[in-house]
Amino acid sequence: MSVFEKETYLNQYDLSGLSSIHHFQFITTDYGTIFRQSFLPAASKGTIFLVHGYLDHSGSLSLLIRFLVSNSFSVITFDLPGHGYSYGPRGDIDCFGEYVNALDGVISSTIESDQNRSYHIIGHSTGCSVITEYLIHHPPIFEKVIFVAPLIKPYLWSFSQIGVKLIGKRLKSIKRKYRKNASNKHYLEFVKNDPLQFDTLPTNWVVSLSKWHEDVFEYPIQKQRLHLIQGNRDTTVDWRFNVSFLLGLFPGSDAILIDEGNHQLFNEAEEIRSICFNCIKSILLS
Repeated sequence: MSVFEKETYLNQYDLSGLSSIHHFQFITTDYGTIFRQSFLPAASKGTIFLVHGYLDHSGSLSLLIRFLVSNSFSVITFDLPGHGYSYGPRGDIDCFGEYVNALDGVISSTIESDQNRSYHIIGHSTGCSVITEYLIHHPPIFEKVIFVAPLIKPYLWSFSQIGVKLIGKRLKSIKRKYRKNASNKHYLEFVKNDPLQFDTLPTNWVVSLSKWHEDVFEYPIQKQRLHLIQGNRDTTVDWRFNVSFLLGLFPGSDAILIDEGNHQLFNEAEEIRSICFNCIKSILLS
């Protein structure tokens, strides 16, 4: 992980057009230092927190960031532990509570200096797991909570657990296989050359996900309303189970299914991505 250089970073992730409203800082949490960014247009309809998924980082959300800013929303985003410019071994975590601690630190540091805005939050994949855990244990502050391709169970979860039990005893990590999780070929090639991606996956992460499941499946019914957006070609998460589970845990929530959408809806081909982004805009403005 290289030293952060603002202009290089913004150019790398096609965010240079937002340079004048971009701010960054490294905030200290109980576990380590978190890389936090903000994009603050002069006139704002509200503040949106973004939480990226596993293996990704804030730069992976650049298309969404630009879309939200163009619609006059302030954006706060950060790199999860073990990702991007935040602390920790790449892709690893001992407890999902560390992710939640990072999110709490980012939210707290924002609210301290910005107490009069409306707040929303958008998560992708593992980011939705983190937000779910946050919502369970913290007072409600978000007007809109949007989950895109949420992770509760990965696709073929039972086989993943068996594999880790067999492989994890002799291998601490395995070589990453880059998945075709979008129909956008440019994005798929970009990910393979992204300097903030990594090529080995720690088997311990699946163990930590299993430990989180021990709690999340026992949580009581929640009052928060969720807005779920899911592609029907997603083979990264077990979307049928996940959508059903979240609608049961958060009654009164709703779900939108995008035909031909894969897991990386924020980076899909333009036609599919536009459907996703317009759904998000409609939810935020409703």
